[in-house]
Amino acid sequence: MLGQSENEERSDRECQGAAPNQPPCNLAATVHCNTCDMWFCDAHAEDEEWHRCMKAAR
Repeated sequence: MLGQSENEERSDRECQGAAPNQPPCNLAATVHCNTCDMWFCDAHAEDEEWHRCMKAAR
């Protein structure tokens, strides 16, 4: 489901994760989810509050 970016260098993409009552994450996105086709930073890719696909994967 999750895959590292083909290019490990600095990405122009920002983390697309969103959590209720939290400001948006502005970190570089390095992880792509094939299920929802969104990009996440390393910290939020596997956080079910920020990435809804993680709830389904458990």
